[in-house]
Amino acid sequence: MGFFWGTTFLGIRIGVETIPPFLVSGFRNLVSGSLILLYLLLTKQTERIHVHHFYRALLLALLMIVIGNGLTTYSEKYISSGLASLISTLSPLVVLLFNLVLGYEKVSLKTVAGIFLGLFGMYLLYENNLSDFMKPEYRKGIGLILLAIVAWSAGTLVTKKAKVNPLGILLNVSLQMLLAGVILCALHLSTQGPIDPSPWSTRSIGAVIYLSLFGSVVGYVAYSYLMTQWSSTRVTVLAYANVVIALFLGWLILDETVTPRIILATAVIVSGVVLVNYKKRA
Repeated sequence: MGFFWGTTFLGIRIGVETIPPFLVSGFRNLVSGSLILLYLLLTKQTERIHVHHFYRALLLALLMIVIGNGLTTYSEKYISSGLASLISTLSPLVVLLFNLVLGYEKVSLKTVAGIFLGLFGMYLLYENNLSDFMKPEYRKGIGLILLAIVAWSAGTLVTKKAKVNPLGILLNVSLQMLLAGVILCALHLSTQGPIDPSPWSTRSIGAVIYLSLFGSVVGYVAYSYLMTQWSSTRVTVLAYANVVIALFLGWLILDETVTPRIILATAVIVSGVVLVNYKKRA
């Protein structure tokens, strides 16, 4: 999961180069939701969807996909993928704060320490990008992704709060994706008018296909599964590993420089993830 999530910010940035953001996110989820549903139909694993199933899926679709993923995608029209990745690392901290306020989860000292180690690692990695926060053209993007983080974190807690998943994970995720895809495309039509595919580049279309298969089918399904196995704070802390993946893919594919400072930052981030997930064995 961490590998594919580490590439999604770059994929989104390429997608919105020529395709409107709400359509990038909308098409991505329509494709992925349809593929999962087709698999369930072919393997005869579908279930009856009751009204309460539908409303719960709709709530999660709005929080995690329409607002969370949709606004993250929209923000990358205004900010770089690196800055978007940096700001998204606030998600574990937001979940932690929600858990403390609502009393859903006991947060240990090592969990708090792990989160702040990760944030410090983000600072080391992206110190030169912090000046972007002061640029007027980035302010809208920053506001959008901050709202996306709050919505995603709230959706994470809603997912975790349910003692029993009302539907199988795949059907539940597929329903969320299809609902979100319809809503996102409707948002585009209501704000931007008819869909005009003539400016879309092959590069952007390829990015949407990649995001559909690996960002949504693999990434979101894996995230939803882990939410049934781990605490919400532990799952969101895995977001720090995305930066490590993005760092070394940049070095391998784009010939980006890896400096001692970057290596130190990577070590700090990994330490934070290990600290949060470490448990003493009996």
